[in-house]
Amino acid sequence: MKRRNSLIISTILGVAILSGCTAPNQTGNNSGGAATTSNPSSTSNPSPASSSSSNAGTSSGNASTAADDSGLTQQVTQGPYYVTGTSQLTNGNLNYDNLTGKKIKVQGYVYAGASGTTPIAGAKVEIWHADDSGNYHPNSNGAASKYSDDQLSLRGYVLTDEKGYYEYTTIYPGEYTGRTRHIHTNTTASGYKGVITQLIIPSLSGDQMTAAQDNIAQSLPKYNQVAFTTVDGVPTTTFNYRLAAN
Repeated sequence: MKRRNSLIISTILGVAILSGCTAPNQTGNNSGGAATTSNPSSTSNPSPASSSSSNAGTSSGNASTAADDSGLTQQVTQGPYYVTGTSQLTNGNLNYDNLTGKKIKVQGYVYAGASGTTPIAGAKVEIWHADDSGNYHPNSNGAASKYSDDQLSLRGYVLTDEKGYYEYTTIYPGEYTGRTRHIHTNTTASGYKGVITQLIIPSLSGDQMTAAQDNIAQSLPKYNQVAFTTVDGVPTTTFNYRLAAN
């Protein structure tokens, strides 16, 4: 009888331990965290039709729902912290100074026109955003040549391949007074009109401002409010750009 009772108790304890080991969302909560796919696909060159969800987040265990990326990418202000002449990223790593923060990945395509999948090869995608404390490096603008290397972080660019594909890794951007979390980009290509826009990043629990309260976020299409799905352990989102010909 004692042996049987011991087996029952061991079984109950085993179930309790397994229940407590459920993996949390990668970014900390359901409202802005990255969802984990039940069957993640390769992160290399996703299908041209794939894109991030238009919602701020996704439910754990489900992949992002494809959003409508039709229409030319919408222009917004470059903001006060744009630095020109930054360097091409090595292996697409924007966090080359290893600043503190949760690693994320952004990938996608640059297409010609408001619809279709005609790729633009050699397009330049410049990226800059605040660190996880909400500070830019530098908290200023102008030419990169004005600053020393140790003053420049979370800034640089990637080029699209022959399929129009780009990707980069960085850290989850912080919020700061008056703005929700976001990433700035400036996309240019020979023969096309450049466009500066922003990827609106899901808010986290305790944030002061959400996308719904941010005027710039509200001025952009829902498509710019990206969502993340965990792929190979890294929260990943897809954002496609569409440029008009000159």
